[in-house]
Amino acid sequence: MVISTVFEGIRVADFAWVGVGPLVSKYLADHGAEVIRIESSVRPEPLRRAPPFANDEPGLDNSGYYADFNSSKQCVSLNLQHPDGVAIAKRIVEHCDIVTESFTPKAMRAWGMTYEDLCEVRPDLIMISMPMYGLTGPWSMWQGYGHVLQAAAGISHLTAYPGEEPIGTGVAYTDFLVPHFAASALLAALDHRQRTGEGQNIDFGQMEAAIHATETMVLDYTVNGREQQPLGAGHPDYRPYGTYQCAARGEDDDRWIAITITNEAELASLADVAGEPSWTSLEADALDSEIASWTRTQQAEELMGQLQSAGVPAGVVQTPEDLRSDPQLAHRGHFWMLDHPTMGHRAYDGPSFRLSETPAELTKAAPLLGEDNEYVYKDIVGMSDEEYVEHLVSGAFD
Repeated sequence: MVISTVFEGIRVADFAWVGVGPLVSKYLADHGAEVIRIESSVRPEPLRRAPPFANDEPGLDNSGYYADFNSSKQCVSLNLQHPDGVAIAKRIVEHCDIVTESFTPKAMRAWGMTYEDLCEVRPDLIMISMPMYGLTGPWSMWQGYGHVLQAAAGISHLTAYPGEEPIGTGVAYTDFLVPHFAASALLAALDHRQRTGEGQNIDFGQMEAAIHATETMVLDYTVNGREQQPLGAGHPDYRPYGTYQCAARGEDDDRWIAITITNEAELASLADVAGEPSWTSLEADALDSEIASWTRTQQAEELMGQLQSAGVPAGVVQTPEDLRSDPQLAHRGHFWMLDHPTMGHRAYDGPSFRLSETPAELTKAAPLLGEDNEYVYKDIVGMSDEEYVEHLVSGAFD
């Protein structure tokens, strides 16, 4: 049998919401898995209510945030608080290989949908639970989002200016870091099942994955008893290391370039490009000031090309407009244009990797809430027309 996508034949019941969980299942969906999102209009998925909205018109089916995280997926509406909700959910799980969820542990326990419960209907099930602090421990029942997680993991301790309060990254940075670890865990479990026929319960704590973003902070404390302190935009080892303003581009005077020097050879190359051989002997602060004065006379894109050609790590600080027209991303085919029923023809992020034999295929735009009810409940679960209508009228599909 010829397999066109790597997860072809894998079906996922996706109960997860917000960032981490949906991004994990997006990797699977964009590479061939049949991912069924299970949501409710009674308590909508938070990302459906999160901007930006297409044409600035709020709506559960109009969030670009939700859409980008949920390409290639299907969606059913199901109220798990309804008397028949959990039983229907288990009928979906019976036909799935994987279950993903990201609630605090009490949610799945209260519904009677723990791994042990679900294995009664699907013995070889792989289930990944992704609460912020894992399934066990004194903090396991606590909740939060990316801003809270980056604080708990120590990231906010480093993202500040010396002597000032922690400011964090400004976005839910961990939502884009943590899913890679979770997806790797799922791959390991799938490999294990393929070799043994056994499913697996994955207890995945987002905090433990997020700590990897603190680099050597914990190691430095463990080995040396030293608490690393925030350096603003600086680096403990590299100088110069900063972001410098460049010349205006038309009416846009907010153009910047990031430059990182890690050794003497790179510093010499930087000095050569600038025509300033004395830079190699300047103290750090004086050098930083000289670079800042020089870059203000340079066009950011041209300067990046010159520095990169000379072996100096440098990159333009790109705006959303820059990214949509970026020649490297265009060459790589990063953005996929998909048609959405309410948002129209829109760009979606593709995967960050290319599989030579089984490449990704973004098959459809993000689903409307409940868009695939009839297909899932009738064709997969096996409900008759009469049973389907009965549950619809009762509010089970709200």
